[in-house]
This record gives sequence, structure tokens and C-alpha cells, in this order.
Amino acid sequence: MPRFDLIATATFGLESVVARELERLGYTGLRVFDGKVHFQGDERDIARCNLWLRSADRLLIRVGEFPAPNFDALFDQTRALPWSDLLPVDAKFPVAGRSVMSRLHAVPAVQGAVKKAIVESLKRTYQRFRFDESGSTFQIEVSLLRDVATLTIDTSGDGLHKRGYREFVGAAPLRETMAAGLIQLSYWNRDRQFVDPFCGSGTLPIEAALIGRNIAPGIGRSFAAEDWRWLDRRIWREVRTEARDLRQPRMVLPILGFDHDPSAIRLSEKGANEAGVAGDIQFRCQEVSDFRTNAEYGVVITNPPYGERLGDPEEVAAVYRELGRVTSTLPTWGVYVITSNRGFEQQFGRRAPRRRKLFNGRLECQFYQYPGPPPRRTDGSTDTPVDTLDPVEAPQDPDSLPADPMAPAVTVAAVPLEIWQTSEWLQQAQLLLDSWNRQTGRQLLERSDDPIDEARRLYHAPFVVVSHGTQADPILNYGNLLAQQLWEMDAQTLTTIPSRLTAEPMHRDERAEMMARALREGFVDDYRGIRISRTGKRFLIERAVIWNLQDVAGRRLGQAATFSEWKPLDPGSPPADSAETTVAPERSD
Repeated sequence: MPRFDLIATATFGLESVVARELERLGYTGLRVFDGKVHFQGDERDIARCNLWLRSADRLLIRVGEFPAPNFDALFDQTRALPWSDLLPVDAKFPVAGRSVMSRLHAVPAVQGAVKKAIVESLKRTYQRFRFDESGSTFQIEVSLLRDVATLTIDTSGDGLHKRGYREFVGAAPLRETMAAGLIQLSYWNRDRQFVDPFCGSGTLPIEAALIGRNIAPGIGRSFAAEDWRWLDRRIWREVRTEARDLRQPRMVLPILGFDHDPSAIRLSEKGANEAGVAGDIQFRCQEVSDFRTNAEYGVVITNPPYGERLGDPEEVAAVYRELGRVTSTLPTWGVYVITSNRGFEQQFGRRAPRRRKLFNGRLECQFYQYPGPPPRRTDGSTDTPVDTLDPVEAPQDPDSLPADPMAPAVTVAAVPLEIWQTSEWLQQAQLLLDSWNRQTGRQLLERSDDPIDEARRLYHAPFVVVSHGTQADPILNYGNLLAQQLWEMDAQTLTTIPSRLTAEPMHRDERAEMMARALREGFVDDYRGIRISRTGKRFLIERAVIWNLQDVAGRRLGQAATFSEWKPLDPGSPPADSAETTVAPERSD
């Protein structure tokens, strides 16, 4: 079978969840970027991933990627790609496009150039001058980012959030892919009580039931690639048969969904019935204030009103206060809430141990996570406290989903992962080390050809390493242990803030000039500047090196900094030459 470069696209903030799903399906060599996860697979993998991925938006085949600073380069390199290997003579191949921070910003013209180049490529193979496009659809997208063109073919058709189990949703719905991601960010499994007190049309309870029963989310729908003649339909039949065989029996503890709107409950019940999980969920029309339970170690996961589109702000604040009051009587429960309302924690009455930025549609939200204590084992002991684990990469509790849905279910003891062991941080460590070598000609630390060993040593290195991405206001995406200690933030907090906030306002212009210089020159090795920690402690860093992060194709992926010398400063004081200098051991250059 031929191998393909595959891309599972994801909503911002869920990339690591999708990577975890792929790892559980048995895939390796994952590369995680903003909004997508790259990996390799064959025809069977196209079918299997479409059927099983819960939090991904689409599955794409990457046909090619190349610099495209002008239309000639875009046309010539598109035409040179092996389109006839994928597009039959009667293929219908519409072209969609988008352009971000690229010189070719006229998207209709870009789409036209790509369409014409593909036609010219097919002409050479099929020896004909026109194509009627009467066959199966191969949706092509050209994506331009900083003058680099990526050409893909969509294998999914409708977005993967369309599970096929319902036609209608309630007001302000949560996408099924987002709901599945929230559940996988929590510590719920089928042996714990699940409650959604604002269930709306039932998306969260239904997705939880699909996860708890190990039902493939795409089992009830079709996909664009099923109509492609070169992809054997027998593969799809086999993958679906395997998925049906892997369904788990009904759960002992029913999932509970409440809402005060009777019409929402009717929609929820209809959706659960269509999804085949009606027997696993109990929907009731009731207010959150009426919720009572004697169950221990349950989990509340919910998408309450935000006050953006639904509900009066005062009413929404009252709802949050009531949710806080009700859950405060459940000390052994975990509580997980997604909302765009910035006043949630104040009204709820507790600060969240963890928060994660996510987008529900176009609304920027926070996922507030209160994990609660771990359940006691039968011997009276407890699992490792969940607040020591990263929620994306922490393993599920015992007796949860198998690592590979194609393998039999087994009981596995929870083994906590340090954040540097997660796929996202392993990939970033390699990018940091490789880019340093390319930019400086030296090694940041001694390489061992073992990515896990290198990631561990970089995370625990006796010098500071931080990095940020390529957003308009770049967000920190890496900070090793020494960086976390210096800025007085844990990894989860550090990697959610704009990197400019590591400096005081009066020093940010100077910092921006330095970053621009590094962008022009590749790296800067003589930087000196003042930074500030979360609690207001100021320190002067010296002999810092700033370097650009790039992949092997030269695509810019962010910037990083490292230093091993800094001086603590008194609050509000200018740098003092007599200040005591803290010096960590030198790097292995």
C-alpha cells in the first residue's frame, strides 16, 4: 500500500488531545503544530482515523509543500506534483484557499492558479485537453502561510464533528469534537459518575457515552474518501466491522444530563437514541440547584450559558454562583467548565488549579479545571494526585479506554507523565535543539540520538530555555524547569501567556527590537535585559542567546532564548552593577 503524509486538523488548544488519540491508535512519529498534527499512514489508516478520531476536525492528505513567493513559483511547483496518482480522469476537484501573512494574498487568484496548474499536470498524464469532473469529489485546499504553500486533499468530506446521529441542535451548541476533547482533558472514565447540569441538546453526555462504550464516533456516517476508486471499499467494510466488534457493554453508572428547558431535553433524548446510547444516559428537566447525589468521585463537565448570546449577565452570574454552591458540597468530585465569561471564577467562588484557552466557534473561552482528589483503590490507597499531572497528557484512570481501540480492553495502572514526556514537548525539544545547531553551528547540549533522553536533559538543564510561537502576539510554548522557577510559574501557566509579559511594560520595546534583530540575523548572542516574575521579582539577564526556530524546509516556527546568568534586582530599582550574580553551569557548546 502507498504511504501518505496525513494531517489531522484540530481546533486551537486541542492539538495535544488529537495527538494523544493518535498515539492510542498506535501511531508514532507525530509532529504537532498549531491547529494540526502530522503523521504517516496508508489507505487503511485513512479509513481508520476518519472512523475513530473524536477531537480532530478533518483528515487531510498533504500532496505537497513549498515556498511560493510569487504566482510563477506557485503554478510551477503545483504542476510538478503527482496529481494523477490521486485524481482519476473524471475527478471533481474544487479548490479552496486561504492566505495568511503571504505576498499572494488574493485568495481567488491563488485558487485559480492552483486549479489551472493541476489541470496542466493531468493533461500530460491523461493526454486530453478538458475534464468534465463528473466523478467523485476530491476537495483540494491551498493554504499559504508566510509565503509557504501547503496543498492538501480532504478525505473526510463533512467535518468530523458531524457524527451522523442528529439533524438539529439547541441554541449556542458545543461541537461534538470540542465536547470529546473536553471529556478527554478531564479525569472521567466509565466507572465514575458523569453529570452535565446544562446539557442543552446533549452533546457532552452523548460524547461521554460514546467514549465510555468505546463506540467509534464515525461509525454512523460516510466519508468523502469512501467514493474514491483507488481506495479499496473492502478496507472500509473491515474497519467498520472491527469497530463494531470493539464496542463495550452498557455502563453500570448512567450518565446524567439536566437542563431547565423541556425542548432541549427532547432534543437530547432524540440524539442519544440516534447515536445508540439512549440506554446509557438519563436526561431530566431540572434546575442545577435541584441536583443531589450520594455518589463519590464523580465528574461534572459542562458548557453553561456565557452571557455572550444567551442569558442576561446578572442571570448568568447567578447561575455560576449556584453551580459553585452545589459543587462545593461534593468535595470528592471533579468539576470542569468551559465559558468565555471572564468573571466565572469570581462568581463560582474558587480559582481553578488549571485553565486552558480554547475556542468555541469564534468565542475565546477558558476551560476551568478543578480535578478533585483521585478515587481510592480497593486497598485504601489513592492514585497519584491528579493536580501533579498535565491534563492533556495524563493517562486515563484504571479500566478506561485501551491505548489502541483495535486492541482488547485491559486494566492499566495510571502512570503519571511529566510534561516533558508529552508528544508536544518532545517535538518542541527537538525543534529547539535542531534550530540551535542550524543557526549557531554549535550544540545546545550533547546529542544522544534519543529524543526522549534529549528532552529530559533539556527540561532539567542547568540553564534557562524558553520559546514562543508565531502568533501576532506570540504565546510561550516551552519553558524548562529552571525557567519555571525563575518566572515563578508552573508549565501549564507559563505556556499560556504572551511572551511579552515576561518583561515589564517599559522594557518591552527594547525586547521587541532584540527579537526583530534575531529574526533578521538568525540569532543574537549578546542580549542583556530586565525581566519580571509572576510575583513581581525583577532580575537582569545577561549574555542571553536568542535564536529563530525553523524546520528543515526553512519555515519559521517561532523564537527561543537561553541564558545561564542573571542578577536579582530590588523592585523598581535600575540595574545595579554591584548586584549579586547568579550563575548556572555553562551549556555544552
